[in-house]
Formats: sequence, structure tokens, C-alpha cells
Amino acid sequence: MEQKNRTFLVIAIAITVLAAVFVSLVLPALTGKAPEVTLPDVNQQTSQAGENFLPVEVTPETVQGVIASLSRPDSYRRTLTVSLFWEGGESAEEVEIWADGGWVRTVMSTGGVTQYRLVGDGKLRLWYAGDQTWQETDANDTSADLAQRVPTYEDVLDLPVEQITGAGYEEKNETYCVFVEVSVTDEVTDRYWIDTDTGLLAWAETYEGDRKVYEMVQTQFAAPLEEGTVFSLPDGTVVHESSGVSVP
Repeated sequence: MEQKNRTFLVIAIAITVLAAVFVSLVLPALTGKAPEVTLPDVNQQTSQAGENFLPVEVTPETVQGVIASLSRPDSYRRTLTVSLFWEGGESAEEVEIWADGGWVRTVMSTGGVTQYRLVGDGKLRLWYAGDQTWQETDANDTSADLAQRVPTYEDVLDLPVEQITGAGYEEKNETYCVFVEVSVTDEVTDRYWIDTDTGLLAWAETYEGDRKVYEMVQTQFAAPLEEGTVFSLPDGTVVHESSGVSVP
């Protein structure tokens, strides 16, 4: 059974890479625009399962097309462990995340302090345990990710291919992932492992030289949120309630 699953994965990877190359090189020349790419289901069975296929790598030249084909679920809950490392010390915090219908709520606990953030309706609200009021600022496309303490990996799509120093298709954190490594500066390197099923980061690392300074690990995931899950402010005002339906 394991060999059969590996064969299915190889087929899916080959289709993905061929689609990415076709979109990036052939279609633009014919139509003047690049259509969307759909990433195949790596668990889907095919009638050619009995044949042998050579593995195909996702490369720095094709990984942007593969990433562009991924999409995040509209409704989910997950838990992360986010760690920072510095010379002589480190810190770690647990981040709980609820997302639904464009709203994202996070709870972060570290050093006995619990912080809440709520992003939605164009605003970011922040408060701490015990507060009855909150701070409020305008939100943008990256606010929800920053509230979760995670990088916005889609920024990779805007980079010149020369900055992409590694790419592949790997199993990480017990999930099948697209891996991409980016050279941010001569000294700083980002590494992302993106879950092909959810389009969410399963793991992320940042290095300064050979020293790891940041790590994010997803420890729990479930989708969609239970129906009736509420997103509320510290004074009890409910701003959103989930429907229990997951929209990819």
C-alpha cells in the first residue's frame, strides 16, 4: 500500500510541475496572460497505479506556479508553536487561531501574559486578558498572518527566481508540503513548508547565517469551525459567528 501511495504522489507531482511550466512558459506566449493552475490531489488514485514512474522535482523555476495554485480554507482552527532564538537564549509561545469568513482571532500566551488579536472588517483589534477595552488600527492583507506570528509566504510569488535557492516536495510535520527556500539577504534565509491540502504553513524557519532565529510549527489543525463559534470583543460584543461551512 505504501508503494502504491508513493506512485500516486509521483504522478501528482509530475502533473503539477508540467502544469506550472506550461502556464509560465507556453500559455503567456499564446494568450498574453497566465491562467490559474489547479494543484492535483496527491491522494487521488489513477488507473496507471501499476506502472513505474521516475520522481519529478519541484524546482526554483516552477515552485512559484505551484504555490500560486494553492488556496487556504475559509474556516478552520489550528494551534502553532512559535519560537525565537538568540545567542544565549530562546523563547516559545503557543498561538491558537480561529479563522472564518475573513475573520481571524488569535490567542497568544507567553511568560504568564495572554494577548488577544481579532482581524476582520478592515480592522485589527488587540487586548490582553482582563481588559474591557481594546486598541484598534486599520488592517491590511498581511495583518491576519502577522497576528498569528507567521510570515506571509505568498510574498514568494513576487520575488525574482534568483532569490529562490531551494524548492521541492517534502513530507514535513506529518503532512505533504511544497518546500521553498528564499534568500532574503546575504545573511538571512527563509524556509517554508506549505501544506498542499490546506495551503497553510505547516512549518517555517528563518536563519541568520547558520543560526536559526525563528521557527513556526503547526501542532493541531481542524476544519471547518463548529457552527456557532463566535468572534467577540472583550466587552462581549459579537462581531461574527461561524456557519460551520468550510469554503476553499
